[in-house]
Amino acid sequence: MTSRRTELLIGLDRDGPLTLRGQIEQQLRDAIRLGSLKPGLALPSSRELARQLDVSRPLISEAYEQLAAEGFITVRQGAVPVVAPMAATAPPQAQTAAPAATPTLRYDFRIGTPDLTSFPKAQWLKATGKALAAMEPADFGYAGRHGVPVLRHALADYLGRVRGIVTSPDQIVITGGFEQARSLVAKALRRADITRIAVEDPGYTNLTPLSAVGLNLVRIPVDDAGVDVAQVVEQRVEAALLTPTHQYPTGAQLSGERRHQLLGWLRQCGGFAVEDDYDAEFRYDRKPVAALQGLDPDTVVYAGTASKTLAPGLRLGWLVLPPRLLGFVHEEQRLQDYGISRIEQHALAVLITSGDYDRHLRRMRLIYRKRRQALITALAEFAPQAVVAGISAGLHASIILPARYDEAELAAVAARRGLAFTYMSRHTLGGDVGPTTLLVGYSKVSEASIHAGIRTLAAVLSTL
Repeated sequence: MTSRRTELLIGLDRDGPLTLRGQIEQQLRDAIRLGSLKPGLALPSSRELARQLDVSRPLISEAYEQLAAEGFITVRQGAVPVVAPMAATAPPQAQTAAPAATPTLRYDFRIGTPDLTSFPKAQWLKATGKALAAMEPADFGYAGRHGVPVLRHALADYLGRVRGIVTSPDQIVITGGFEQARSLVAKALRRADITRIAVEDPGYTNLTPLSAVGLNLVRIPVDDAGVDVAQVVEQRVEAALLTPTHQYPTGAQLSGERRHQLLGWLRQCGGFAVEDDYDAEFRYDRKPVAALQGLDPDTVVYAGTASKTLAPGLRLGWLVLPPRLLGFVHEEQRLQDYGISRIEQHALAVLITSGDYDRHLRRMRLIYRKRRQALITALAEFAPQAVVAGISAGLHASIILPARYDEAELAAVAARRGLAFTYMSRHTLGGDVGPTTLLVGYSKVSEASIHAGIRTLAAVLSTL
């Protein structure tokens, strides 16, 4: 019955030169030739199409018979017409060359993505069901543009107990992941008359959301103790975009001395630090380090997401904002859209308050810890000359090779063997990049594949 209610885009000109039947035949013929009506598609019955177009049923029957005679559709007694196989012939401009063959990727060590096969589908489904049952009709409307209250309350409690965040629910804004959060903050900083912002080097390379709004980027080097705060102070910037808990991508942790130095600078200059806490939930060899925001809520913007803990496809992130920036971010968000899907926000709130979010994180820490150990073991066996860094937390490690390789050649040879990595040099904004350093993500690779992949890497390196 569903196919008999199918609607088609057909427009009839009752005063035009062609008959109504001729117009119907021509439009169907053209749609099938161009491929907008695909082979195998069930068309409306003659009765249904006649009703849709307000014409007689015999007229439609005759048009269908003509198209069937030309091979465009197939008509059988008692069945709706169907677009015939091989009837579509795309015009020359719609035809594209076949993509070039690419090597099969067997070991994907690129960074930035958690294990998507471990997404807690059952728990998310249960949370969504509970959320829908509890949502009032008004919850499906436009209210809650800056985040639904139930999620902001849940996050205030969660971030307070696991990250040491000091906030009220009203200071939390729900965003479409970190990219939107960064864009909103960049615009808010400009509204606050800030013009110079420090960025870590190596660090994020897609900084267009900052420069596009008129922020001048000042590159600050990173070492084993995190970003060089002394240079932040010397450069007389007014804000800084930082990853203090687990520096991206080196994995360094901002030292206690530099933390206090940074906070002193913030209070003195009246500026802001934007703290991207992208993977703080995953730590292995060190005690939890509280977020910077908890030490000075009036100067630190805290940004977090569910992209690493659950999945980037959820597009759920959050900002904890100082009072001086909250109104600016609200205004920028009002200019952009009506906010993030309310249903997903309610579902995440249930996942957090039920304890399922904590249980999922505990399970993933065990999985990632085993994969991290598999990486360390495989490197010790097959590439003992490599130095491993940034391994105490997060979802990737830095593998410092003993020499400088031609990275384009290394990438090409590795790709032919089914290997893919991220390279530190791609995250360096300037200056000497030193020895070749691979950023090896272990979150989405099984222990057995990690072992085989590092063995393959060693074989590749031996040929270069």
